[in-house]
Amino acid sequence: MKRLCLVPLAFAMLLAGCAAQPPAGSMTSEQADAILAELKDIKRMLVEQRPKPAEAEAPAAPAKVRLDDVAPNVLGAAAAAVTLIEFTDYQCPFCKRFHERSWPELKAKYVDSGKVRYVVRDMPLSFHGEALPAAIAARCAGEQGRFAPVFEALFAAPQLSAESIRAIVAAAGVEAPAFQRCSANAAVRQAIDSDSAEAERLGINGTPGFVIARRSGGKLEGTLIVGAQPTEVFSARLDALLGAPHGN
Repeated sequence: MKRLCLVPLAFAMLLAGCAAQPPAGSMTSEQADAILAELKDIKRMLVEQRPKPAEAEAPAAPAKVRLDDVAPNVLGAAAAAVTLIEFTDYQCPFCKRFHERSWPELKAKYVDSGKVRYVVRDMPLSFHGEALPAAIAARCAGEQGRFAPVFEALFAAPQLSAESIRAIVAAAGVEAPAFQRCSANAAVRQAIDSDSAEAERLGINGTPGFVIARRSGGKLEGTLIVGAQPTEVFSARLDALLGAPHGN
């Protein structure tokens, strides 16, 4: 108790000394030394009694998700052991960032090499006015085998508009009458809506959202990656799955 009572007294003396010099003769050198010794002792005691930080808990393993093996548009080998699914919005700036910063390396290392099948599914957000037209354009270009160039060009475009989407489709060599029929087909919009509903069911509430998975019992089973994460995040998950034993 005596030590506790000395804490405010000692600190009060030091604070007063910071504000103004004490009157001459008000404190002897021995008293000052005693107070400093007391403060050092108090500091040591407080440090010793300070609660030790809890050890950081290991991060929980990503939750597993299962979904149907729906693949409207695919890049890479259809029989690849691992599937990377992107739920995307062509007008989303974070999706664009992923395709500028991470996608080229991932594509070269995993997709072009045949290790990973890349599946694009749609999640156009309602506040992006050109996201749905762009998704329809990419799907309808895919019906003519021209998905890849349209997909890449949509993300590379400085800004999306009705005019720029039409120009991208035309530059990709998409045949116009068949494209127009496809664009007017209600089933295309229904398929896009189904993709968005699936994303929400999986817990993906924004774009881009990814699933890295392997085939299991006729479905895909894997884990989520949410957002435009660095390339290393994707590589770590992909390498782990590629090195794991499996069976279809």
